[in-house]
Amino acid sequence: MEDRVILSYHDSLIHESDLRLLEGRNWLNDSLISFWFEHLQHELFQGMTRLLFVSPEVTQLVKMGDARELPIFLDPLEARFKDYIFLAVNDNSSVISSGGSHWSLLVYSKFDRKWYHYDSQRGSNHRDARCLVHRINTYLERELPAPLVDASCTQQDNSYDCGAFVMIYAHRAAQQATEGMALGTCYVDRQEANQMRELIKSLVYRLKAGHT
Repeated sequence: MEDRVILSYHDSLIHESDLRLLEGRNWLNDSLISFWFEHLQHELFQGMTRLLFVSPEVTQLVKMGDARELPIFLDPLEARFKDYIFLAVNDNSSVISSGGSHWSLLVYSKFDRKWYHYDSQRGSNHRDARCLVHRINTYLERELPAPLVDASCTQQDNSYDCGAFVMIYAHRAAQQATEGMALGTCYVDRQEANQMRELIKSLVYRLKAGHT
């Protein structure tokens, strides 16, 4: 059965199967998070070139690929020149296939010289976040490597809302960054995870209507 493309949006593709994940108690995949990151980059924070939202696919290549090839992935994004870098962390250990069982958010702040890790299941993705921090610190070539800090954030009370929380955290942290507020704390109502699913769905259909 054909998995129809519903929307092509910048560098992200949304299929019918992706939209079905927004219904009920499903784990959100890299396509949906990539779509939201593109929306943050090109719409909600349009023109704010200090912010970089890295797609989950590129993040996985940075984490699992050859460390010497990091410039291939990060130079085109001008990552060295950004004040804030946002990455969706996955516990998947494959470089060639999507998957995994948990998402969290990693945010680099050039001003604080720190990495903030927002994990809605505290500690679950610490190893993967630490790996990314080490690799990107080496790439950024700062005099002192930026340390990893565990952010204080809302904890999920189920097994499937981690992706929705990553989307919420990314939006809130970017707002804090652009308003000059301190990073490292993000407490929200857990109901916002359901609201995020509805928001993504309505956004996809609105953009689809605008493209036709």
